[in-house]
Parts: sequence; C-alpha cells; structure tokens
Amino acid sequence: MTTADGHDHAPPAAEVGARRPRIVAFDLLRGFFLFVIITNHLHFEPNLVELVTGRGALPASAAEGFYLVSGIMVGYVHLPSAARDGLGLVWIRVWRRALLIYAAAVLLVLMRLVVLHLRGNPLSWDGVVDVLLLGGANGQPADFLALYAVAMLFAPFVIWAALHRLEWIAVLIAGVPWAVTQSVGGLAADDTMKLAWPLLFTIGIVFGCRWPEIIVAWRRRSAATRRAVEVGLIVILVVSVLGFEFVIFWNHHILVASADRLPGWFSEFLFGIERAFLEHWTWFEPWQAKATLAPGRLVIGAIWFAGLLFVARRWGPALDRALGGLFTTYGRHTLAGYVLHLVLIWCVYLPTVSMFVRDAANPVLNTLVVIATQVIMVAMVRAWVELRRAARSMLGRGRDERMRRHPLQVRRRSSESTMRNQR
Repeated sequence: MTTADGHDHAPPAAEVGARRPRIVAFDLLRGFFLFVIITNHLHFEPNLVELVTGRGALPASAAEGFYLVSGIMVGYVHLPSAARDGLGLVWIRVWRRALLIYAAAVLLVLMRLVVLHLRGNPLSWDGVVDVLLLGGANGQPADFLALYAVAMLFAPFVIWAALHRLEWIAVLIAGVPWAVTQSVGGLAADDTMKLAWPLLFTIGIVFGCRWPEIIVAWRRRSAATRRAVEVGLIVILVVSVLGFEFVIFWNHHILVASADRLPGWFSEFLFGIERAFLEHWTWFEPWQAKATLAPGRLVIGAIWFAGLLFVARRWGPALDRALGGLFTTYGRHTLAGYVLHLVLIWCVYLPTVSMFVRDAANPVLNTLVVIATQVIMVAMVRAWVELRRAARSMLGRGRDERMRRHPLQVRRRSSESTMRNQR
C-alpha cells in the first residue's frame, strides 16, 4: 500500500487477508530440487547430469533447498488464511498435511523393509513400531519426509508468531536445539537432523510470511544495485558449484580414467589438487556438516539459494518449457513425485536396472538412464494427477446425484459443515 510519504510499504501482517498470487519461481525451484534429489538417489555415477545436481556431495544440497522452499510456501500460503479465517482453520489444514506426509514417510520405510524381507532380511514388529515413531529399522534410516512431518507440527505456532510480529520467538525456540547439535557429539545422524533441521524450516516459514514485504524492500533498491546483486550471486553460484564439483569428485574421476594418458605435468597438477583436497577436507567437513546444518553450510546454502532464485525468475520459465514442463510438474506435485520416485527405485530399479548399469560404470550409459528415468517420472506424476482428478470428478458427480435425489438433506449437511468451519 502507498502511504502519505509516497513510498510503498507492505501492510501489517494482520491486515494481509487477501489470497496471495502463486509465485512461479518457487514452483520451479521446488521442481528443480526434486529433479536433483531423484537424480542423486539413482546413484548412477558418474553421469553428466551431475554437472547440475552435484551428487548431493557439495557443501549445500537440494535437500536443504527443498526443505527451505517448502517452509517458505507454508508461510506464504497460510499467513493470509490465518488473518482471514482464523488460526484454528490453518491449524487443521497444516496438521492434516502433516498427517499425510507422516503416512508417506512411514509407508516408504515399510516398503523398503518389505523389499528387503523378500530378499531374506528379517522383519520384526519392533522394527515396525520404530518406523511408526519416525525412526529407522533393520539398518534402514527414517525417510527424509519424517523431518518434514515433524516440522509441519510446529508450523502453526510459527504462523501465529508471524501474525503478531513475534517471529523471533519461533526462530529462537527452533534455534536452541540447533545450537545444541553444534556442540554435542555422539548423536545418530537421524536424531541430529531432527534437532537441527527445524530451524531451517522455521526460517523458511518466516520468509514466506514476510515475502511481499521483502519484495517491496528489494524493489526500493536502485536498478543498478539490484542488477549488481543478481549478477554477482549468479556468478558466485556457478563458479563455486563447478569448483566444488571438480575438487570433490570430477578431478578424481579424471585421474582414475585417464591419468596415464595425460601429460606428466598436468597429471601431477591434478594429483596436487587431490592431495590438497584430502588434506583440507578434515577441517572443512565439520564446518559444512549436513546432519547438524553447520554454520558454513547455512551460509553457502543461503548464497546458492539466492542465486538459484534469480536464475529461476529470469530463465526458469523458458527452461521449463524447453524441458516439457518438468520443473512445474514436479514443483506443483512434490509429494507425489517424491513418493513415486522411491517406489520406482526400490520396486523396479534395484532388482533389475541398477545392477547392470552400476556394473558397467559407463558415464554415457549412466547419463542416458538418468534422463530416461526423469522422463518416466514426469509421466508417472502426470498420470497420478490425472487419476486423482478423475477420482475427484467421480466423487463430485456422486455428490451431485445425491443432491438431485435428496437436496434438503445434502444442503443441511453442507450448511452444518460451513458453520463448523466458521467456528
């Protein structure tokens, strides 16, 4: 809104009751992060797609990006609903989503245990109970969605805090267990992530709640400043990602594949990079530890996320169209895409494709399989969307038929449901 001083100011949180427009860049980012996660979970290495994905071995990964942007969308979507409809309805919606994510997390781990059981591994009821409590069992870790489900339980409180301009309380509460993980060792990786990662989701919700105000503040900067920041972040993103990829794994692959065919001086240069990397990684690794979300990882992840956001805003739609809508398909149906890719890997790829492709260790073959998998996944997600749409259409027709036969009864039930929602 525009005030008497002639400047644009974001309205207070409590006044933001209107529905916010969909932000395509966030859909594209979520889709890109899921694309990266699917590629990394295939473990067909090396492949040329890793130039984009980083194999999940970089100082920041798609998992954090996916987690952060999911939190942003929770805050962005539900803060206006809380101001308009009350926090109670938002609480119901968010916890209903949390229950769905919890069910998906449990079913995915149970699926892996069943597949392993069919191969001769024992399956105990104690293990099933551990899975129901969002833990691992029989050597299988809890699924990544378990973090998401737990964080969603805390989300309504963060939205309440944002509604009253008290976000710092939520960030402080989430920051305490994160700080503990930075100094306390000996915890399992799963337990550490459950303590540390809610801070990232909380920060995402806060950013989502304040996103219109952030955009207003950004647009107040001069065009030259915005341009310099955008170009600088994109350059840092590209150079640093490619640099980390080279020293972490591509340099090693080059040495293994062709060290004896390279000129001696060049081979020694690459070996020097390898030795320096192994020497310095001992102090750098804790600084960017993934389980604890170490400070270095948060800083690098923030810079890369900002750079990717600028890339998505500027070139994302055109790239998505060139790829047949891959990113928007994933980005608007992330839960379906995540669940389906693990079903595909565990129930189809592991018993068949994986053993042959991995034994070949051919970069070209690996690349072709990764690309083919992404095509299959897009088709599966779109088929799921159409199936769900058809099911909803059938349910709608059933309701219309009940309305035609018993109009007064159906209207009375609808009215009662509306009154309950308003309360």
